[in-house]
Amino acid sequence: MTLDPVVIDSCVFTQDRGFIYWLKTYHGRKIISSVTYAELQVYFLGAKKKEPSFFDGILRASRIEVEWFKKDHALITGMYGAESDSFAEDFRDFMIGSHASIAPWIVVTYNVSDFHFLNGRAKSPDDFRKEHDNSF
Repeated sequence: MTLDPVVIDSCVFTQDRGFIYWLKTYHGRKIISSVTYAELQVYFLGAKKKEPSFFDGILRASRIEVEWFKKDHALITGMYGAESDSFAEDFRDFMIGSHASIAPWIVVTYNVSDFHFLNGRAKSPDDFRKEHDNSF
């Protein structure tokens, strides 16, 4: 059985470290966008006064990769933005969502409605875990 690849939104790291810990046991591909990486480095370096290596350690421990923002992601972001009247407010969500633009990729986030443009392929950490962990 192939497990769904996931893109993890920044809010999951700040709101549910238990889920991030659980991801160690999830054997599907796990990524964050380079946009998410930047957001979380701002959080850990600024608000939490951690060293740059702190967040890298979290990623390494859960085997989460950073996927860099490329030209095709920029094009997809532009396509989402062209269909929206709120690009200035939502561009980071469009950028993060561009990494999950093709099924079966999904975004795991507490802000599911912010990723409405993925047509149901955004799930909360609880819903994702219920689908992939019989012991939850």
